[in-house]
Amino acid sequence: MMRRPVRHSVQRLCSTSAAADATTPPSTNFLATAARAAANILGAQRYESRLLSLLPHDLLFHPACVHLTLTHLLPSPDPTLRFLNFLSSHLPAPEASPAAPSPPLPGVDGFLIQLWPPDAADAAELLASRLGLHPSLRALNFAMRSALRAARPDLVFRLFSAFSSSPDFPGDAATVAFLVRACSADGRPHDGLRLLCDGARRGLPPSLDAVADLVAAFSSAGQFGKVSQTLHLMIATGTVPDTVIYQRIMHWLFFHRMGSEALRVFNEIKLRGYDVDVVTYTTVIDGLCKMARIDEARRIWNEMVDKGMEPNEYTYCSLVDYYGKSGDFEMARKVYDEMLGKGLKESTVSCNIMVAGFCIHGRVDEALGMFEEMAKKGIQHDVITYNTLLQGLCKVGRLGEAIQVYEQLLLSGLEPSVSTFTPLIDTMCEEGQVDAAVELLKLMYAKGLVPLARSNDSIINGFCKARRAEDGMAWLAGMLKNNLKPREQTFNSLVELLSSSGRVDDALLVLNTMFKIGYKVGSLACTMLVKKLCTGKLYYSHELENILVAN
Repeated sequence: MMRRPVRHSVQRLCSTSAAADATTPPSTNFLATAARAAANILGAQRYESRLLSLLPHDLLFHPACVHLTLTHLLPSPDPTLRFLNFLSSHLPAPEASPAAPSPPLPGVDGFLIQLWPPDAADAAELLASRLGLHPSLRALNFAMRSALRAARPDLVFRLFSAFSSSPDFPGDAATVAFLVRACSADGRPHDGLRLLCDGARRGLPPSLDAVADLVAAFSSAGQFGKVSQTLHLMIATGTVPDTVIYQRIMHWLFFHRMGSEALRVFNEIKLRGYDVDVVTYTTVIDGLCKMARIDEARRIWNEMVDKGMEPNEYTYCSLVDYYGKSGDFEMARKVYDEMLGKGLKESTVSCNIMVAGFCIHGRVDEALGMFEEMAKKGIQHDVITYNTLLQGLCKVGRLGEAIQVYEQLLLSGLEPSVSTFTPLIDTMCEEGQVDAAVELLKLMYAKGLVPLARSNDSIINGFCKARRAEDGMAWLAGMLKNNLKPREQTFNSLVELLSSSGRVDDALLVLNTMFKIGYKVGSLACTMLVKKLCTGKLYYSHELENILVAN
């Protein structure tokens, strides 16, 4: 219904424009008519060709017309995105953008807030670099928060870059917090700390969330000196670290086997009067269990209970995990049943822990039973469930059943991971199915997964067991070309095969590469090769001497 008036007004506009002098600036009426026409066309399909064919180029891309068109479209996301994408391919490059920001347009904030993070970053860049338009600081911070929640720190940096010519640059405490958190997520905590220091100098106190992420990033890397520096900066600005920050520090101290230091931190925050909750106690109990310090874990458990706190599912699972991995299934089941008796329900996490304990100790039939019980009880299997069971079956040589579990995983709609393929490839190679293992490895690459280096070692060893020296050599060359370091045993297996096959020159070539890497030739490979070299051929004599000296 709108096509006739739009076409009529465009035709009248074009005829009038053609009659006017080319140097005459377009009148307000011309601009308003063109903007209304463009806004209407953007609501239809094949908008780009229609815009270019119906509206004069100089008029359509006149800055005032662009702004007027946007006022008709904002804050509606779809047509506005269409227009911005259209402009991005026709407006001048960013270096020709306005020297000073344009006055804000109503609706820009509402438009950006509706977009998902990648679109918001693209739109913010286009608005700022091509049109000199910026959202408010509130809208920028909202978009940065959305990008962080989408685990896209790169978009946080792009949004901030687009904001750099705004009058509100460099933002407020929330802006600094989002940038610091993005740096932490991007593996750049040192940059995050510099931003935090810069913000403090400008009177912007560090946010608890930003410090928690920064502390976690430094702690995960074992850089506890930087953790201390971050906390001192926080305290100097008058902000007190909360329990969450100390939970993260303790978690990573336990991870780095620094249990005594973690306990020191735990005792210190209790003395300082912190509200030590179930989550904090669980962090400590779990850390102690992972370090096999079960007596201390039990003591902390009792302390928590004496204070009137009820252990949660994760607290119980820490003990179940310890007892299961240590092989004490009687205690594991006792703690598990106590958890259920307290009204805590079984979950994928708790069942996975039991399955893992059974598999570690080769009790795969019990693991299979647990797997089937999960389905009967309506408890979802996740990739970890399948991977754990699959690894357990491969470990005891039940490859056929492991393959069935793999096929079941695919039918469930879940995506296999590197941990799915690795034990299958290893076991297939051990059992002489090296071609099937090669196909699985190719499938990994097709899915965008990068195999572990050990999977390539397994393939070479599989070729060696099948006495396929040529394939083994080719695979070794591929590993070296891709800067992957084969294991010492892989080289020795190949040298043994080449030597026993009479391919002495190839064996020496592999041996030379071994020596360059810093490996030593094994006794069996050395014996076999020396026997082949002792054939009376003089040109092998120096090679024989080198091998004997090196070994």
